[in-house]
Amino acid sequence: MSDNNIPENEKPQEETIDVAAEFAELGRKFRDAINAAWNSEERLRIQQEIKEGLERFSEEVDEAIKSLRESEISAKVEESVKRVREDLESGKVADEVRRGLVTALRGLSDALDKMASSFTPPEGEDSPRE
Repeated sequence: MSDNNIPENEKPQEETIDVAAEFAELGRKFRDAINAAWNSEERLRIQQEIKEGLERFSEEVDEAIKSLRESEISAKVEESVKRVREDLESGKVADEVRRGLVTALRGLSDALDKMASSFTPPEGEDSPRE
C-alpha cells in the first residue's frame, strides 16, 4: 500500500511549532509566577519582618542619637547624620539606584545584542533588522 492510498484524515500529522504561542505561554506562566509570589504568605511575612526590622532599627538609631548628643563628639556625628538625611531627602540615593539599574539594563541589552548578532541572518539580508 502506498502513501497515496491512505485518506488524508488518517495520515500522521506533523506537530506544528508555533514560537509565538510558546512565548505567549511563557509570558503567561511568568505573570502567574510573579502574581503567586506577590500574593504569597511568604511575601507578606517577609514584608512584615522588614517593617518590624526597620521600626526597631529606627528606634535604635534614635536612641543612639540621643546618647550621642550628650557626648563630646555629638557635633560631628550630628553633622554626618544631617548629611545622610539630606542625601536621602534630595534623592541622591534614588539617583544612585537609578544609575545602577540603568547600567544593569544596558549590560543586559548589550548581551542580547551580542546573542542576536550571533545568529546567521536569512538569505538576502545583510544585517539584522533594527
